Order: sequence, then C-alpha cells, then structure tokens
Amino acid sequence: MSAEVAPVQIVAKGDLLAASGGSPVLRAEAPQLLRGPVLWHEEAAAWAVAFLRPTHVHGVNVMLHAGDRDQRTELMPASALAALDSLVRSAPFARWLAQTREDGATHVSLPRAGVPLVGDLLADPEHAVGRWEWMWTRTPPPAPGMRVVHLDRSARGELDDLLARDNARTDGRPFAHDAQRWVGVRDGGGRLVAVGCCELEVSGAPILAGITTASGFRGRGLGRAVTAELTRGAIAQHGWCTLGMYSDNPIARDLYTDLGYTIAAEWTSGELA
Repeated sequence: MSAEVAPVQIVAKGDLLAASGGSPVLRAEAPQLLRGPVLWHEEAAAWAVAFLRPTHVHGVNVMLHAGDRDQRTELMPASALAALDSLVRSAPFARWLAQTREDGATHVSLPRAGVPLVGDLLADPEHAVGRWEWMWTRTPPPAPGMRVVHLDRSARGELDDLLARDNARTDGRPFAHDAQRWVGVRDGGGRLVAVGCCELEVSGAPILAGITTASGFRGRGLGRAVTAELTRGAIAQHGWCTLGMYSDNPIARDLYTDLGYTIAAEWTSGELA
C-alpha cells in the first residue's frame, strides 16, 4: 500500500498553512523558513504532514501531524490517523527520514493517538519521556489581581535557583536567547516566589515557558497571575499566545484552560528508532 502513496513536497510555510486550512499547530511549530522540504499527504478530507522543527532546547526534531477539515472539533479523528499511517508507510517518507537523520535529527514528536499505528518510529514507545499538550488562545484573560513585576538580567541567578529547585523539567532558560520576557511575583521580603517567561519559538510564535511557583507558595494564585500577565502581553503584541505542558500536570491544565487556552494537540515525543 505504501508504495502507491506519493506525498507532495512543500517548501514554503505559507503554502503549508494554506493546505492545512490555517492550522494553528503548524503555524506555531513549523519554522518560518522551512528546514528542508515538508512531506504532505491527503486522503479525502484528511491530511498528514512531516516536517523538521528546530527548537531552542531540544535540537532539531521530526514533527508529524494530521488533521481532518470535516471534523475540526476532534483532536485526531480516525481519518487523520489513516492519512498519517499512509504517509509514514510511504517510500518517499522513508527516504525523507533517512535524510533528516543525516542532517542531525535524533528525536520525533507524533500525535499521541497515532502511537499504536506509527509508534515504531520511537526508539521506546512504551516509555517515551515526552507526553505533552500544545495549547493556544487569542483571548486575553483578566488582569492579574496582584503585582507582577518585570525581571531583567540582574535576576538571572534568582531565576536559575528557583527553576532548578521547583521546576527541574522546565524548558525555561533565563536569558539564554533574545526576545524573552520574564516576570515574577515577590513576597513581602523581596524573595522571588513565582516566575514565568514568554519567548518566541523559532517559528516566531509566542510561547510561555518556565511557569513556576515556589513550594510553600502554591495554591495562592501566583502562577495564575504570572500566566495571565504574560498571556495578555503576548496577545497585545502578537495577537495570540501558545504553551506546551507535560500531560501529567492536571493542576496546570485546569489553570490554563480556565484562562482561556484550548488544547489543540496531544503529543508523544522521544528518540527516533
């Protein structure tokens, strides 16, 4: 079956977005200047895509996604999974994947619902370390009900300490690259007890990172205040805001959805097989 599938190559992000009907996931995750060709496959109303996603922290990743124009309310309908399976089993994909390995790609992210079908791309699908969700919003949440302060490079040591102590898994890297906006909440003694960052993905999409509240200060709305402040700023400047969160954090999920974020993709990530 796979030999008969002939995915087309897309070389411009505008064409990719047009083909997907303006997918916010592809808008956020695909780089503005595509790194190599994108493989695109359609079956009836469903589509599937494979592209390279450069990141600030995790190198260059193979990214797989799929959708169905007729069932937009579902994260991953069966028709989209079928299109993804056809794409991954095609001979052009095998050649494309071999080239990406030569170019240095070592990891892959794929829709979690697709793991039973195409999980053999993962070195260890049963224990893939990255299970995460991608969320986005265009609606600014209410202003935070407490003082949230801007943090400049002079606070880097405090930021590093707080993140290392209370959020070791974060991708937040204080002032590791340009276009970061760090904010925080200080207690009455001036101690930094909650922080967060909005930065730009390689794609140019604004994304939140490093949302952290110190242990002993949780449950007081500090993380909500930081998230609201950063989200409002990103929407005012860029028209939208995005974030990625580990799926084993239901408290964070409830917070983000309550602030207006919508889950648009559920991913599993790991080393390429």
